Amino acid sequence: MQTLLPRPRAIFLLAAALLIPPAAIAVAADSDSAKPAANAAAPEIAATPPGAPNGRQRVRPGTQKQPDAKPDAKPAPGQPVPVGPQRVIVQPQPLRVTPPPPPAPDESPEAKARRKEISDWSLERSHIEARLALDDARRRAASAKRNAEIFAEQGEEKSRIDASLALESSRDNAKLIKYTQRLRDLELESKRLQIETNNVLTRYGQQLATFQKKRETERFAFDAKAKLLKEPLVNGTLFISDRRVTLNGPVTARMAERVISRLNFFNNQNSEFPIFLVIDNSPGGSVSAGFQILKAMESSKAPVYVVVKGFAASMAAVITTLAERSYSYNNTIILHHQMSTHFMGNMSNLRDQLKAAEQWYARLATPVAKKMGITLEEFTKQMYKNNSDGDWEEFGDKAKKIKWVDNVVDRIVETSILELRDEAPPVQIVLVRSQNGETTPTATVPASSVTTLVDQNGCEARTDAKGQAFVQLPTLENPFDCWWIYDKRNFYRAR
Repeated sequence: MQTLLPRPRAIFLLAAALLIPPAAIAVAADSDSAKPAANAAAPEIAATPPGAPNGRQRVRPGTQKQPDAKPDAKPAPGQPVPVGPQRVIVQPQPLRVTPPPPPAPDESPEAKARRKEISDWSLERSHIEARLALDDARRRAASAKRNAEIFAEQGEEKSRIDASLALESSRDNAKLIKYTQRLRDLELESKRLQIETNNVLTRYGQQLATFQKKRETERFAFDAKAKLLKEPLVNGTLFISDRRVTLNGPVTARMAERVISRLNFFNNQNSEFPIFLVIDNSPGGSVSAGFQILKAMESSKAPVYVVVKGFAASMAAVITTLAERSYSYNNTIILHHQMSTHFMGNMSNLRDQLKAAEQWYARLATPVAKKMGITLEEFTKQMYKNNSDGDWEEFGDKAKKIKWVDNVVDRIVETSILELRDEAPPVQIVLVRSQNGETTPTATVPASSVTTLVDQNGCEARTDAKGQAFVQLPTLENPFDCWWIYDKRNFYRAR
C-alpha cells in the first residue's frame, strides 16, 4: 500500500487548493479556437492516493464534473464572422503531490532526514506552482474585465458618435431643404424681375424708336426734292442741286485733292447736269493747287459752275473768273491782285523764287486779263489805279461789268439740303516735325486732348507769342509752288 502524507501537510495543500477562484471567468463569446468551459466550481485538489492512475483528480463528494463546453458553430459561408468580446476560460491546473517512497525497514536516520527534506521541498514546489496558477488566473480575469470595459466604452462612444452624426445629418438635410426652397423662390423672383425688365426695356425701346423716327422725320425734308436743271438760273434765282462741292478757306493741296475727287465722281455719275463749286469765303492759296482745280474743271464733261456767296480773292478769284460760268450776289466781293508770297533763302534762292512767282502770275493772270479784254500789263496797272496797294476788289455787280463774274443773282436756293446735319466736332491732328522742318499728321484725336487745331484743308489754328491768333498754312508740297493769297492782317502765315 502507498503511504498517505502526514495529516498537517495534507490540510495545507487542501487549503491552498481552495484559495483558487472559480475556473469559469468568461468575458467574450466562444470562438472555434476557444477552450472548453470550466466547471462551475473549482474541485478540491488532494494528493493522489497510492495505486491511483497518474493525471487523475479526486473530486470532492457532492460535486459533479462539468461536461466539456462545445465550441460554437462556424458561421455559414458568406455570413460575416461575429465580432465582439470573447470569453476567456481559465482552468486550474491540478496540484499533483508525489508522496515520498515508503521508508525501508532498515532505513538509517540520515536517509530518513534526506527523505523528509525531499518531501518538504516537493511540498514547497507544489505550493509555489499553485500560487503562480492563482496569480495567472487573477491576471487573466483582470485583463478580461478591462477588455470588456474598453469594449463597452467603445460601444458607447460609437453609439454616441452615430447619434451625433445622425442628428447632424438630419439638421443638414433640413437646411438643404430650406435653402433649396429659398433658391426656388429666388429663381421665381428673378424670372419675375426679368420679365418686368424686359417689358420696361421693350416699352422704352418702342418710345425711343418712336422718338428717333420722329426726329429723323423732322431732320429730313421728305417733301422736298433736289432740282436737276440744265439751266439753273430761273428769273434771277439760282437753283443749286445736290451735285455741289464746297471750296472754303485757303486753297491747299489737301483741298484740291478733295475737290477734284468730287468733281470726277459727279462727272462720272452724270455728265449732262452741271456741277456747282460753291465758295462761301476763300482768301486764295496755293497756285499749284488752284491750277489743278482749274484743269479738273476744264476736263469735266459736265459743266462746272462757280458760285461765290461771300468773298473770293487771289487764287479763288482766278478760279471764279476762269470758270465756264460763275454766279454771285450783288454784294459779293471779288478781289484780284499781284501775286504776293513769302520767300526765304539766299539771294540766288530769292531770285529763283521770284522768277517762279512771276511765271505763275503770268500764266494765271493772263487768262483773266484776256477775258477782260486787256493785256497783262494793263491789268496790273489797273490794280494799282483802283487801289494803292494793288488789291483791286469789286462788288458783284461791278465785277460782272468787268467780266470777273458772269451772272449776278438775287437769290440762291440750295435744293440739295434735305437733311439737318449736326455740326461736326473740330478735328485735331498731332503733327510731328521732321528734321527738314516739315510736319506730317500722325494721328487724329478728339478736340479736347491736344491744342493744335487742324481743319480739313490742313491749316493749323495757332496763337503766337504776343497772344495773336493766326492760321499756319501747310507746307507747300510742290517745291516750285507759291502762295497767292490775300492777307492784310498777316493772319495766314506760311511755314
